[in-house]
Amino acid sequence: MRNFVVFFMILSLSIGAQSQKRAMIKGDYVDQAVQRHHANPPLHQDEVSKPAFPVLPKSYLAQEEEQIGTTIYDLQSNSLLGNRIHLFSDGTLGAVWTFGLETPPNFPDRGTGYNYYDGSDWGPMPVTRIESIRTGWPSYAPYGEDGEIVASHDFTNGSITTLHRETKGAGSWIEWTPIAGPDNHDISWPRMTTSGVDHEIVHYVYTTWPVANGGTVYNGMDGALLYSRTSDGGATWDYLNVQLDGTTITNYNSLSADEYTWAEPRGNTIAFVCADAWHDMFVMKSADNGDNWEKIMVWEHPYPFFDWNVTITTDTLWCPDMSADIAIDNTGKVHLVCGISRVAHFEVGTTYQYWPFTDGIAYWNEDMLPFTAPDQHDALDAWDVLIEDVNLIGWTQDINNNGVIDLLPDIMSYRELGISTMPNISVCADNDLIVTFSASTEGYDNGTYNFKHVWVRGFENENDDWLDFYDLNTDLIHIFDECIYPVMAGSANDYFHVIYNADAEPGTALDEDHAYIENKIYYSRMLLSDIGLNTIIGTDENVSSIEMMSGNYPNPFSTNTTFRVTTTSKTSLRLEVYNVTGRKVKEVDRGIADRGVHLIDLSADGLAPGIYLYKVISGKESVNGKMMVE
Repeated sequence: MRNFVVFFMILSLSIGAQSQKRAMIKGDYVDQAVQRHHANPPLHQDEVSKPAFPVLPKSYLAQEEEQIGTTIYDLQSNSLLGNRIHLFSDGTLGAVWTFGLETPPNFPDRGTGYNYYDGSDWGPMPVTRIESIRTGWPSYAPYGEDGEIVASHDFTNGSITTLHRETKGAGSWIEWTPIAGPDNHDISWPRMTTSGVDHEIVHYVYTTWPVANGGTVYNGMDGALLYSRTSDGGATWDYLNVQLDGTTITNYNSLSADEYTWAEPRGNTIAFVCADAWHDMFVMKSADNGDNWEKIMVWEHPYPFFDWNVTITTDTLWCPDMSADIAIDNTGKVHLVCGISRVAHFEVGTTYQYWPFTDGIAYWNEDMLPFTAPDQHDALDAWDVLIEDVNLIGWTQDINNNGVIDLLPDIMSYRELGISTMPNISVCADNDLIVTFSASTEGYDNGTYNFKHVWVRGFENENDDWLDFYDLNTDLIHIFDECIYPVMAGSANDYFHVIYNADAEPGTALDEDHAYIENKIYYSRMLLSDIGLNTIIGTDENVSSIEMMSGNYPNPFSTNTTFRVTTTSKTSLRLEVYNVTGRKVKEVDRGIADRGVHLIDLSADGLAPGIYLYKVISGKESVNGKMMVE
């Protein structure tokens, strides 16, 4: 039964950041093993004790959050996340997710849910997919001078579908000729990104269907990873259905759905990570937009060519928990994060054991040795290799500061296995890093399972320092929410930007953990300064930067009004609008503004007639005023 005492006690204590100090999970929990079956990636859906700590931490941080979509179809990935939200240089954003509302479990309306932030507002929550056919597993990226592109897969035809439009947030989507698999092999689970001066070079990775999903073996592999690239909108292909060196039957028996994700490209440098508990974790990196590739081993599996029907492990195995993410900083260096797990395969077949209370987010970059380098261990061994605040940078937090992680005895795991799992990583202009992950959290539970929350932590590059942890879900609206599948934009401005799923039940309906229910897609952003990081290079948040600010004209207004602001330095600039109850109802974010005169236009769309308060914020300075909508 849910513990409603929290509603009465929530006001009695406020807690902000959590310190870096790590507490241990109870030993008897850590040693509990659970048996489960290796889950096949979904195709058609018809196949398919101790009371909580009563005082909940409520952050003093006023991060901004908004629901931008909904879905009942709730499996957003079989493994890795990423490539679903992009921050454009003008401060606008686009976001996608797998969407489906109609008649589960078949979901005839399933496809890409899409929303766009125009610098002031997100659009209305979508009620239909953007494709004309049933699809799933979208990726999103910029395309052309001011456009956008989405790639997803068409299950019916076993192909990859692509849509683009020339102006982001507006106009009709243009559908490309689908990518067909080689030699009539079905393909699915795409990840897509773009590079080039105008993002005109489109890169895809995806896999052939494994036998368990009705596919056939391709070039000896029961699930082969393929790469394609086009520079002219799919009219011709520079590379089509190519197996990159280092990813063939010479290296692996299979590479499967969603075990890979792209970093946001930096110039001509592109990279993706491939990670799983049952094969190597490695990076494929190219410095010339995909013409030549380097394979970088991060963690070498101690059982090469793992085969469910043959391979038996002689002991437990520390490994990636089937979640990971990758980023490229502004020097071209690759950074990687992954959840960690402990598994064993003691008998042939797809049943295996894992230890659900294994906890941790591992970190690696190209300046570090691989986890399996000489003098280390023959697997990613959390006890022998991982060092706190060096290559172990995330874990479940001791919110009540009693030195022990107090969780209920049952853990809801996903296809990603860890208590702390589903990490994402983003890069700031000065090569600071932000990492988010989803972690089972003390004090939030439904009586059976602790809810997962989205946590964030920054890395200060200049001082080589991992900073405090912050919980993004301490607001009362999330008191009984399972918050999972966080995906960050690959870059940050003055804010980092993340989307995630939230619903009332741990687990997924698709995996039969609970009945189908509504999942809310949230967008959240937080100032870098609120998690201890600097803002964009070239700005000074501490100076007094507003030299002159006129009131809005016209005032009153019924359609549009304009604010004239003169700044004395390069700085952040935004307008916030509040109703008379103090609730923020609108915002226009101009991002980083140069010194000089700026006009901020505000539309009356969505504002009911009446009196409103406004705040123009430049750096650390703000000017307040009042206006009227007729």
